[in-house]
Amino acid sequence: MRITTAVLLALAPIPAASIPVAANAASACRTVSAKVAMTASGPADQRVAGTLCLPRGHAATAQLLIPGGFYGQAYWRMRGDRQRPSYVETMTTAGYATLAIDRLGTGASSYPPSARFGQDTHQIVIRQLIRQLREGRLGGGRFAKVVLVGHSLGSTLARTVAAAHPAEVDGVILTGESSVPNEAAFEQMGTGIYRAADDPRFAGRGLDDGYLTTRPGLRATWFYHRPNADFRVIAADEAAKTTDVFPPGDSYTPPSINKHIQAPVLIVNGEHDKLLAGARSSSAALHAQEGPFYSSRAKLETILVPGTGHVLNGHRTAPRWFAQAREWADRRVGGTAR
Repeated sequence: MRITTAVLLALAPIPAASIPVAANAASACRTVSAKVAMTASGPADQRVAGTLCLPRGHAATAQLLIPGGFYGQAYWRMRGDRQRPSYVETMTTAGYATLAIDRLGTGASSYPPSARFGQDTHQIVIRQLIRQLREGRLGGGRFAKVVLVGHSLGSTLARTVAAAHPAEVDGVILTGESSVPNEAAFEQMGTGIYRAADDPRFAGRGLDDGYLTTRPGLRATWFYHRPNADFRVIAADEAAKTTDVFPPGDSYTPPSINKHIQAPVLIVNGEHDKLLAGARSSSAALHAQEGPFYSSRAKLETILVPGTGHVLNGHRTAPRWFAQAREWADRRVGGTAR
């Protein structure tokens, strides 16, 4: 089976345990189940599971958190530094609402036959969730602003939606993705991906051959810079793995579309991300590489996190970029709770 870049990507610098945890006392979280359609004109016969966390007071801005390939909403509650807050906790403490989701075919969301997934199903679902957040249909009132925050595949989906529908997005945070993926690495990593039905964890669930998952050990090898990751975090990550579906015709969206993004953009990558082949020496080098693909309206900013691999949230360095992303959101988007 040939696995391409689509699997995970499809899977000027800013100043300066992967175990799901409960939100802190400054926020209240509730599970949500959003009805969604898989096509633009189809019935809303599927459900996306998520967790909506609200800060004290009323937040005008919600961050929609989109995980990467073979990850679910728990990614955004990971603590790479087991003594420090997760991404969700960081942002809710800062006054932002967060909605972390399981994409269709992952986690607690619906598992439709893989043949029902179209090339743009994931993007269509994200747009429905944006609308439901703005209309107050998921709880917590109406949100005037929505920021898309993605990791890997989630980043590809976030910038695709932001480019195709710029009026619907107020900010974009892209992590674990760049304009220069390492195609050779993706090909090699593909040998560690197989049918979910062949994995003991998912056997017996009746998933068809379009559902895939990672072989044991793949995450530690490809997603982490081990000198800066807690082995307990990696083990918990492995235990929390999920399935995924990559629709026929779905692909890594080329960076040429990025010129259409009108909202502020922040890109965050790890110095030791094996799946990226481009600039990984400094935030300035990353900015020089990515800048030509964006218009001035994007006000592009970049962060290169030292000592970090592909799964940024699972490294001890995670609190560093969380704090920088919080500062960026305050400055570029605003709308914290009052």
